[in-house]
Amino acid sequence: MEQKIVKNTFFKFFFPALASSLMLSVISMTDLMIAGNFVGETALTTISLALPVIIYVQIVTALFGLGGAIVLSTCMGEGKREECNRIFTISTVSTLVISIVSLILGLLFLEPLILLLGGSQGPVMEQAKLYIGTLFCGMPFLMLSPVMAIFLRNDNEQKYAMFCVVAAGVGNILFSILFVTVFRGGILGIALGTVVAELVCCLLAGIRLFNKKRMFHLVRTKPDGRIFLSIIKPGLTLTAIFLSQILLTIVVNHVLCDYGGSRGMAVYAVIKYLINFLFAMYDGVTGAIQPMIGIYYGEKEENNIRYTVRYGFGVMFVIAAAMMLVMELLGGLLCGLFHVQTEQLIDMTVQAMRILGIYCLSTAVMTFMNAFYRCTGKEKISFGISLLDNLVFPIAFVLLFAKGLRWGTTGVWIGLLVAGYATMIVWLLYVLMKKQGLLFLKPEQFRRPDGEFHEIYSLKLQNMETMMADVTAYCDERKVTGRKKYFIHLVIEELVLNVVSMSKDRMKSSHYVDIRITPMGEEGTQLRIRDNLVQFNPADVSEGDAFQTAAEMSQEEDRVSELHGINTLGIGMVKKIAKDYSYRRTIGYNSFMVII
Repeated sequence: MEQKIVKNTFFKFFFPALASSLMLSVISMTDLMIAGNFVGETALTTISLALPVIIYVQIVTALFGLGGAIVLSTCMGEGKREECNRIFTISTVSTLVISIVSLILGLLFLEPLILLLGGSQGPVMEQAKLYIGTLFCGMPFLMLSPVMAIFLRNDNEQKYAMFCVVAAGVGNILFSILFVTVFRGGILGIALGTVVAELVCCLLAGIRLFNKKRMFHLVRTKPDGRIFLSIIKPGLTLTAIFLSQILLTIVVNHVLCDYGGSRGMAVYAVIKYLINFLFAMYDGVTGAIQPMIGIYYGEKEENNIRYTVRYGFGVMFVIAAAMMLVMELLGGLLCGLFHVQTEQLIDMTVQAMRILGIYCLSTAVMTFMNAFYRCTGKEKISFGISLLDNLVFPIAFVLLFAKGLRWGTTGVWIGLLVAGYATMIVWLLYVLMKKQGLLFLKPEQFRRPDGEFHEIYSLKLQNMETMMADVTAYCDERKVTGRKKYFIHLVIEELVLNVVSMSKDRMKSSHYVDIRITPMGEEGTQLRIRDNLVQFNPADVSEGDAFQTAAEMSQEEDRVSELHGINTLGIGMVKKIAKDYSYRRTIGYNSFMVII
């Protein structure tokens, strides 16, 4: 049953994460497709030049969106409400300040920046000024919208966050086509469509995010270096990846400009956006496994970690294989989507796709393992993989094959392919040298105390008697004293039956309760009770507001009478006899921890 629970949890998180990440990728690809179909070949080159600007936006999102949401979630679990408000405020305000500074500096140094990115004087420069300059004008919306969506997603608003991102993606398509075709805006219209779509996302996300009823909100606070550093720390590895991508893109743009001119850069734009689309699908997998592995690792659930890896990597490999087949067999069709028309440009693009199609498999392995190591506290291994896979090997092999061996544009694609597999070989050699397995999971990390009780029950009323009988048998076998035995029964009955009372009309065969009883010697006995029913923390519900909470959760007035079974007196007794009591809602389940 444990394996089935992990599988259900993975796919519950995978599909919303996949939809959100794909839509973010579609927003970027939309600009390229509309440019190719309605503006022309020079526009493809312009959008290729803008790739580092988009990656820069992703860096800020990683630092203050992902980083801030991770730290905030931890504080919410610890009950530090005021700290949550300060984290949310500093993350949001920092993003806004950086976006405004970026807007000003970007417009002041626009032409030197375009030259640095690989541009040149002439038609490309004029179009790049319009496109990149407009993106800088909309930088507050480009940065704030993904950060706001991340905070919503981490606060049990996955579906609404996905709705905001999807709305932005659809809006980007519609606005861009409208500005290009009806208002004849050209490359400027494409950029305006992107900015307006992100503005829409900000407005939609703000409706929920800045609601007064939310657990966290904006407050007046002074700058705090400690909180600021805690926010950016989780996103540093991702930031290293994005910075490497910026440097790599600049190097590749210059090499392609030398050997293939604007056509070579146009090909790279198509290839880069296809690879970004692939990584967006990978993000759906890593976005699902990261909270799961983090929780299971902290709770020393080795089997659940391995189940998560099995399902996550399986899905990742299927995605990689499918994308490889598409790039190998459907190059001509993909060229048509981006409106690549000239024979020479089509040949160059199809050749690049066929070389880099095999690259998809190595990226699947390295992306998954990189995410896994980040989740399990192995930042050094993760950073090493990121550095080799995104900077050292790609630049070295691109320069070797393109310039050293003089293979030109073909050498660029071969260099990127070889770099991916070179990283994987170095990683495998490191794994063999350490002799700890691919996951680096040490058995002593997951050793459970002797005499621990752990069972999972399908949450049906007829199973409650079986559960209590098993607990009684365990207590008898361990010769637990009568008083402690009574307390164990009381805690399990009150916490399990109360949450069942809150959810009994929603009971399904997939609902379960996970009971773990751990002897702690002189410190007492720890009970962990986990279920996947509706969110409900009985410790926060007083006798006076219990029925109001029940009514709000059920959204049916006639159910309030059914929920009078909530035993606030029993909950009060549990809190009184417990040495320690905690509750958290993580990856879709309630988790109660009681020490008696």
